[in-house]
Amino acid sequence: MAKLGIIGAGHVGEIVAYTRALRGGFTHITLHDIDDKRLDGVVSDLEDAQGFYPHNTRFIAGTIEDVATSDMIVVCAGRIPEDGQRRNEYTGNYADVKDYIPKVMAAGFKGIFVVVTNPCDAIAYRVWELSSLDSTRVIGSGTALDSERSRTILAREFNVSPNNVHSMMLGEHGDSQFLPYSQVTVNDIPLKRYLEEHDIPLDRAELEKSVVYRGHRAFFGKGSTQYGIANTVNTILDAVLYDEKKILQVSALHNGEYGVEDVYVSTPCVIGKNGIEEIVELDLTDEERKKYTDSAEMIRSYLV
Repeated sequence: MAKLGIIGAGHVGEIVAYTRALRGGFTHITLHDIDDKRLDGVVSDLEDAQGFYPHNTRFIAGTIEDVATSDMIVVCAGRIPEDGQRRNEYTGNYADVKDYIPKVMAAGFKGIFVVVTNPCDAIAYRVWELSSLDSTRVIGSGTALDSERSRTILAREFNVSPNNVHSMMLGEHGDSQFLPYSQVTVNDIPLKRYLEEHDIPLDRAELEKSVVYRGHRAFFGKGSTQYGIANTVNTILDAVLYDEKKILQVSALHNGEYGVEDVYVSTPCVIGKNGIEEIVELDLTDEERKKYTDSAEMIRSYLV
């Protein structure tokens, strides 16, 4: 079995660790945080649930060097500025990443990063840049969670199971993301036909807006998002760990896809033991392609 490292033991890091332990698959989970007191408390609490996990899991309150011995590392340390501005969030979190990623690499890490720290597309780019790993080994969590949110909302709208909705969000994990309605199916029926056959009105702009701002709803209601992102991250980890060749909407470095170069953006990708094994370029409408490239440029603006 494998070893997992988690940088950041805050609201997201601790629930990622707990969800991972419940799913199994890792013998060691090493967490690192600059707040030693919190880190000790989180690890102690996780250990106290040991009898409920599918197998023994060793939890370690570790140094960056300890984390570097892992097969995969989840990057979820981050701070949100008082003004809530995403650009200021990027500035602070990039400064932290610039400090610890070189230390992780100097300690010999050769695995795969899953980047959650926001703005995750821009931070994933910086992790790739600072690590000098192949870009396929740096995965941004991207719009994988947003895509699940879109399925949840559409399923509720049509009173069907979320498993019967094929939907996704593309672009930035942020306000410029969009829902490509040309790709949506409900009960395996293209959305346009489904709406016509069931005589259902749909305010597409309003529904898309509700997906985009769903994360804000959780944040302003309880101070953080946890359950959705924890399961999203662990689904990515599973895809790598078990070589699932699974399609997920993650943030990947583009090399000409959709006419986009040298920026991490979310589109469906095949995830397996080698990380991002294929980037899927969808047949989007002209309007959707424009939204995609505009979103990519929004991400790029953080990096300038």
